[in-house]
Amino acid sequence: MFYQASPLYQFAHFTANQAIVEAFEAGGRRSLHIVDFDVSYGFQWPSLIQSLSDAAAAADAASTSGSHDGDCKEPVSLRITGLGTSADELRQTKARLTRFASGCPNVRFEFEGIVTSGPSSGRHERIKNDDDDATVVVNLAFPASQSSRASAREACSALARIRSLNPSLVFLVERGGAGNGTPRGRSSLVPPFTASLRYFAAVFDSLHESLPADSAERLAIERNYLGTEIRNAVASLDRSHGGDGHTAAEPCSSASWKEMMESAGFEAVALSSRTVSQAKLLLKMKSGCGGGGGFRVVEGGGGRAMSLGWRDSALITTTAWRRRRRRSIGKISS
Repeated sequence: MFYQASPLYQFAHFTANQAIVEAFEAGGRRSLHIVDFDVSYGFQWPSLIQSLSDAAAAADAASTSGSHDGDCKEPVSLRITGLGTSADELRQTKARLTRFASGCPNVRFEFEGIVTSGPSSGRHERIKNDDDDATVVVNLAFPASQSSRASAREACSALARIRSLNPSLVFLVERGGAGNGTPRGRSSLVPPFTASLRYFAAVFDSLHESLPADSAERLAIERNYLGTEIRNAVASLDRSHGGDGHTAAEPCSSASWKEMMESAGFEAVALSSRTVSQAKLLLKMKSGCGGGGGFRVVEGGGGRAMSLGWRDSALITTTAWRRRRRRSIGKISS
């Protein structure tokens, strides 16, 4: 319900998919391998599968002077490695995406699920890329904040594995402004609790855009979805304080994902004008084509960051990263 009621996840998914398609086209290959660190139900990927199939058919038609029947001679290969906490959910996601891909004849689809619950040792080593000819893209949506020793270690392990895959693109989606020059983004001066409070207050307020306060659908979203999200956020903050009100000492636990990406050898890249245009089009469609309402697209970081804003707050921020080129000197400033 929340996925349809709010543009939050659709903004993240459509923005990421546009950047992924552009990275794939720039690579000039026929195979694409996506590593999704939180695939969940896989809602993001049907639109990408359809886009790849349509693009393959169009490219084949152009190469054969327009004579085609909708199928291309050489389908695109798409492999998704999806990480999740539930084996049953991963099986359902695989079945759902495989069923959808079967209706897209120009895509050869493969899905591998990796369960990440239980002991963390070795989980990231299971992520492999066996196709040297594939364009590799990593989708890193809503990673946990680095507020504890455990989460910081997890992030370092994940980033080390991501770097070893030599991805053409890492697409990062974070809650809030993420310190990228967007309105009221979280910085080192804003305590995690305050940042979470601002985020959820803005999300609750933004629901007025699509649902009346007394609607059954809205009450269900607030109770079943946002309520769970708030409980998880509070539990995460509590773990980071060890139960005594004092934050656990860990040098890298306070680092933002931007700082961690840069330290891991990645650099932010500018989002394309088409990616920005797609995001603005989505908001127009969600606001009944009027272009009004409280939602807006906010660009920051010198074109390297784009946020979904609600009034004066940033709900989520998207950034694209690549491995730092040898000629780059120092950190990318934003």
